Amino acid sequence: MKINIIRELLDIENCDFEITERKGRGHPDTLSDHLAELLSRTYSKYTLNKYGVILRHQFDKLSLMGGKCDVRFGGGNFKSPIRLLINGRVTSKFGGGVIDTKELLIKTASDFLEKELRNFNFLNDCRVMWEVTSNSTRGMIDNENKGNSAIHNRFHPRSIKDLPEATRPISNDTAVGCGWAPLTELERMILDIEQTLTSDETWKKYPWMGADCKIMGSRHKKEVDLTISIPQLSTNVHSVEEYKVNYQKTLEIVSNLIKEKFTFKEVRITLNPGDNTDKEMLYLRLTGSCIESGDEGQVSRGNRLGGVISSRRPFSIEGLSGKNPSYHAGKIYSVAALDIANKIWAEQHVPCEVFISSQIDRPLDDPWVVVINSTPHINSVKAEKVAKKILANLSDITKKLIDGEYALA
Repeated sequence: MKINIIRELLDIENCDFEITERKGRGHPDTLSDHLAELLSRTYSKYTLNKYGVILRHQFDKLSLMGGKCDVRFGGGNFKSPIRLLINGRVTSKFGGGVIDTKELLIKTASDFLEKELRNFNFLNDCRVMWEVTSNSTRGMIDNENKGNSAIHNRFHPRSIKDLPEATRPISNDTAVGCGWAPLTELERMILDIEQTLTSDETWKKYPWMGADCKIMGSRHKKEVDLTISIPQLSTNVHSVEEYKVNYQKTLEIVSNLIKEKFTFKEVRITLNPGDNTDKEMLYLRLTGSCIESGDEGQVSRGNRLGGVISSRRPFSIEGLSGKNPSYHAGKIYSVAALDIANKIWAEQHVPCEVFISSQIDRPLDDPWVVVINSTPHINSVKAEKVAKKILANLSDITKKLIDGEYALA
């Protein structure tokens, strides 16, 4: 493995301009990402506990499709359900035994959606579309064994011997992962605002606060413009006057947080720009999310690894959520790149970007390309040592992924 270190980083924190977005907890894209990853984690734990290995799966093409609600002050009801498309591949047999994947995964989805969406009943308000196969990606000429070689059995293995990742994981694809550190002050602020507004603690204190929070922030030097959109829960709002009071409370929460924790010269806030209180055009939702009203969500269309969408940062088009955490190169290398970048920042206090690329069927602990891009102040020897140590222990990343320790969305 060769590690290339270059010194041409564009340090976003010290640039005059940046623009960053976050799709919050209840945004359909974020719901899709979180659910796909939860399905992967649940299935991984189940098969690891039962068979001693993470069986092959991928749920990264999952989608949530919008329903239709009638919303009114003090209430509302579903006119047509949301639709959940569980789309992907999963191992449903191992050594001749059958795994009831459908029951396991639909129960997981039900629990998740009923937790994240208020006033929502999974059985009544969601229609599940189950499109899961166990098809093998690649075929090969195998006249002697008539399709019974190990490569044909990776999604219905006869034993652990049919799974190369059980010994030394190899890359499933030619892919690239990238990560960077540290977050800028704008990125930290946007994350903090959204996570404060949509936290369980805030919902307990202000039960009218919705979940589908979206924030766009634009910084020019030390001045920032923020656009924040977040609905109120219709069952907890009974008039335009109540809505206006809650609107002012939201502004107060955001303004106080910014004053207490951040150092910008000025932050101008626009909240719910689509509102028109005179015409009672208000951002009210029965569930707290636009998934109830026709909006749709898909895996990898939302936040990038680390929780924001920063238009001046590098990222690949790899969809991380829902992919197997033991051999999907795009997922593992993205997280490894983030870990390397954060470790270099912690040790040397130099910002950096890290890029790691695989080749299909190449051992994951021996990447095809590794590039660390930083400032002239980086210590190359120390940076290489960090990268090699993390890449030699990818099983640690797999364990942390299963335990949900990374913010993939």
